[in-house]
Amino acid sequence: MRINIKFLQTGGVPLTNDLMDVLQDAYSIFNVLGEVAGHLTILSGCTITGQNVSPGIVVINGDILYFEGGIMSSSVYIQTVQITKTFQDQTDKVLVEKKTVKFGLSTPDNMWNWADFKRLDTIKVIMEKLEETATQLDLTDIKKRLEIVEMKTAPIRNEGVVMIWPRNIPIPLFWKECTDLRGKTPIGYDPNYVYSSTVHALDYRLNQMGANIGDLSHKLIVAELAGHGHSAFVNNDWGGPYPSVVHSTGGNLGYGIVGGGDNGWSFSVRHEGGDKPHNNVQPSKVVLFIEPNFP
Repeated sequence: MRINIKFLQTGGVPLTNDLMDVLQDAYSIFNVLGEVAGHLTILSGCTITGQNVSPGIVVINGDILYFEGGIMSSSVYIQTVQITKTFQDQTDKVLVEKKTVKFGLSTPDNMWNWADFKRLDTIKVIMEKLEETATQLDLTDIKKRLEIVEMKTAPIRNEGVVMIWPRNIPIPLFWKECTDLRGKTPIGYDPNYVYSSTVHALDYRLNQMGANIGDLSHKLIVAELAGHGHSAFVNNDWGGPYPSVVHSTGGNLGYGIVGGGDNGWSFSVRHEGGDKPHNNVQPSKVVLFIEPNFP
């Protein structure tokens, strides 16, 4: 609706109630700017200098209102003043209701935090900012790239990955030591692993996630020694090498060396070996295993 009232005419313009109502409708249409701007916005003025705020125009609940300004406070309220006039029938009635925004306190439904007010940029500034923002094509490309990043970092984001930290410096923020792997070497999971006593020294449980297996060192038992035998021979006047036979047993094993006749010799094989465990660790480097510790 556009209203153009032609006041500059001769003959006397009739200032009737109807005309006043039309005038009120004409300027009330500007309140739509308050709806566009939004609740608790600054349209103009309200410049802060030190602890003082200059007068200006603000929007509260869609109404465009004059802001008085003054010494800054934490809250503002709407002061409503009703102006009474004497009508032609000599009756005093409220003719004007004047609303002004001021610093101060009021009832909870008529009070707002000053810090919540936001200043609007001009349309020119808004357009300039829009020109500097990403286009829809840019956003689509970024979205695709972000999806790829999320796919590749899923093990980290889901806190299921363990990484090597070989440096003697503090672990990065939002990561922590994976204490489950202290002093251990990871080995690959094998769902097809089947233990066989004729093939494996022991059941390695490679088909059980999280199983702890192996030893740093090991001491051989007799069953783990390679199959072997001992023999001895001598040459004597009666000719040729002759096998030895056990003559006696004990801490030192005694063997009888017999020839073709009744003559014979005996000797002992000493006990050897330190009976110590042997190393089971391949060439290694001590590191930390770390895992995500995201908030």
